[in-house]
Amino acid sequence: MPVSGDDRPGLVGLLPGVALTAVLGAAALELQRVIPPSWALPDVLVALLLGSLVVNSPLGRWLGLAARDRGRNRYGAGLAFVGKTILRGSVVLMGLRIEANLFHSSQIIAIAVALAVALPTTFFVTRALALPLRVPDRLADLIASGTMICGASAVNAVAPVIGARRQEQGVALATIFLYSAVALVVFRSVAALAALTPHQAGIWSGLAVNDLASAVAVGAQMGPGGAEMAAASKSARVLMLAPVLILFSLARRENGQTTEGKRADVKRTLAGTVPGFVLGFVALALARAGADALWAGAPAWKAALAMDKRIVLFGTVMVSAGIGLHLELKGLLSAGLRAALLGAAACSTMSGVTLAVTGLTAQGKLFELLVFCGVVLTAAFVAAQISRRTSVTAPPLPLNRRHVAPGPALLANPLTVGGVRRRAATGEQQAT
Repeated sequence: MPVSGDDRPGLVGLLPGVALTAVLGAAALELQRVIPPSWALPDVLVALLLGSLVVNSPLGRWLGLAARDRGRNRYGAGLAFVGKTILRGSVVLMGLRIEANLFHSSQIIAIAVALAVALPTTFFVTRALALPLRVPDRLADLIASGTMICGASAVNAVAPVIGARRQEQGVALATIFLYSAVALVVFRSVAALAALTPHQAGIWSGLAVNDLASAVAVGAQMGPGGAEMAAASKSARVLMLAPVLILFSLARRENGQTTEGKRADVKRTLAGTVPGFVLGFVALALARAGADALWAGAPAWKAALAMDKRIVLFGTVMVSAGIGLHLELKGLLSAGLRAALLGAAACSTMSGVTLAVTGLTAQGKLFELLVFCGVVLTAAFVAAQISRRTSVTAPPLPLNRRHVAPGPALLANPLTVGGVRRRAATGEQQAT
């Protein structure tokens, strides 16, 4: 039964879910060794597929892994632990995988320009299309924020600032989850078609994929160094949540909330805006640079780096297996049609702009990059202004009864790594 207060699941409560992902992760690593090289299936993708097969099979029903059971079964707490603690620990340890020579000026420029251009462009496109799709403003803002920054974490942080209802929050979470799953399947092929190197594709993954867990998993599919570069660019993107919260607060003063109340909401949401894993990742990256200068070639240092690589690899496949265990087909279809269409437009914009910025920067086409950024940002802004000025009162988006509150299918998954707090020992979560 759920517990309240300061109670937390103990080691025994965590063990079933952690063990399940560990078994699937180990199986993925073994399968990856025997899969024909021509298939070129990364270990994280194999782990994801194994988890998805389990949850959508009779075995998943026998284990009680369906969304309706997830908050009440013995696996929930452990799966949430893998999706949050092990994920963030793996990201921190990835800092030791970042070599100083991995980052070039073009990659730093790509991250900076992508964040400066893709975020506002995605917001303007989402707002421009919300009216013809008859999606309420607050729901549109939640979908935009989740797509621009860090998935469910951003949705849950922005919701109190703009006064969003819980049913709107639930639909936004379902939409974000849907397109994180799409990215896990299609991004690797798109990166190959765009002829991106593993490092470039990893940066793009961190800039484009909605949530941290999927960004790291997608980056790992790109090849050596992809996961580390995805973690680096995603960490930079997560930092953008603070200014986005402030801008939403300033833009929503007309909703009747007092200035004092608005400031209180911003303070509450800003309090956890810079996650500890981002600071840990940066700290270990700096430590790697210093240690390489002092102990480059030392056997003990090489052994430590090799151990770090093995730990990160196994942690990553565990997280990917956990994601797969939440890819229940019925849950992926839970978003409303109009919200899903708006989410598709937002994700396509974020992915397309960041892909173009990454590619143009890698090719050294700085003039073309400036022209592209100016055109897409101006076009998106003009479209949003036209939509705003010609707007009429649109009927509210009818929400299905199952969206009255974000349920376990949305909140008890490894993608909600920052915006949902642990509320019960069973693994059931509730939006903050």
